[in-house]
Amino acid sequence: MSTQTVGFEALDLKLSRDYTKIVLGMDEFYRKGLSSGTEASLDREGLVPINLTNESANQYTSWNGILSDLEDLRTRFVMIQSEIRRNYMQQQIGSLITLAQWCSGKDISFREKVRGLLYVNENPFSLGERNHLHNRLDQLLSKKGLKGSLVEKVKQWELSQNVPSKQIESVLTELLAQAKERVVQKMFKEMEDVTVTPVVLTGVPYSAYCDYVGGKMYINGDLSYTYESLKHLVAHESFPGHTTHMRIRELAVQTGDTPLDAALVITNTASSTVFEGIGDNGIHFINWVETIDDEIYQVFQEIKSISGLNAAHMIHAEQKSDAEVASFLREFAFGEESWILSRLRFFKHGLRAPFIYSYWRGNEAVQEVYRKLPETNKQAFYQFLYKNMLSADTVKQFR
Repeated sequence: MSTQTVGFEALDLKLSRDYTKIVLGMDEFYRKGLSSGTEASLDREGLVPINLTNESANQYTSWNGILSDLEDLRTRFVMIQSEIRRNYMQQQIGSLITLAQWCSGKDISFREKVRGLLYVNENPFSLGERNHLHNRLDQLLSKKGLKGSLVEKVKQWELSQNVPSKQIESVLTELLAQAKERVVQKMFKEMEDVTVTPVVLTGVPYSAYCDYVGGKMYINGDLSYTYESLKHLVAHESFPGHTTHMRIRELAVQTGDTPLDAALVITNTASSTVFEGIGDNGIHFINWVETIDDEIYQVFQEIKSISGLNAAHMIHAEQKSDAEVASFLREFAFGEESWILSRLRFFKHGLRAPFIYSYWRGNEAVQEVYRKLPETNKQAFYQFLYKNMLSADTVKQFR
């Protein structure tokens, strides 16, 4: 029997509205106390980058008031009937409690933040695991016919697949159209009327970014890209990634099929991992890994994702210097200097540092379920995955 829908009762819908008011109030209070940071593009997101509700925010004058309301709400959510929804909300509200404690000035170690905010494994990847990824990449590059050391093969491959900077916008436009068509045909016909416009930016601390409300996909023009990396970014940010995920959630909230909290995106919580996990698995959902170059980039992307997790741990848990982290990113992830500088800016942003774990830990959580599914169960999984708010743990409860 499939858990295609979690099942929502009247009490859940009421508590979700209370939750939304608390979260919006928490975001307002956070923004009032936010000093000018060095990363305006990240700072302006606050705690709630996306709010698709018309709900009014609770008014708070202290973090203690927020914590009191969150503790009370978590106790009330124990009473709902759906086990998956109950499990999720216990973790999600627990995340917000940790976030409020951190924002209030409580000293929380980096590893405790990762575990307490995201509810995922906080350990970095070992040398043996990293070497295994290098071996997989080396084998694929050799299969492609490339010669030399792994570093030499990577350079040859990146050069052969490079998209000139002047062509990035036009290539993205083409790829967005292709990916959207696949989503409409294979997953959600509701996406047929949704359009996304690519916009190239410079000086930003990310590779790509989904502006769902504005209907845009931003890409960092300071970096270089292969055709396959652009395919991955399109799938992650738009079709069937963030744009698709948010549109399906928004429609479900509008029809009353999903509680109101699905209309919020909240930074650094248990929901973050599945949000990013959908993005990183999206290319598989639409069967868009078609060539050996796509296969090569899939391993390359795993390496880049894991390098971010390890690099953040090096900075914040091991107190490694920027030079040591840059060297690691250069050697393990074959990073170019502009990419390394961009990554360091992201890892060192206070609110975003733990968030980097969302990418790989979310990827593996969603992938663990998806790779075991027979073809006949995939549509049910898409409905479950996109229309329910989930954590890395509760996504695995799909049956």
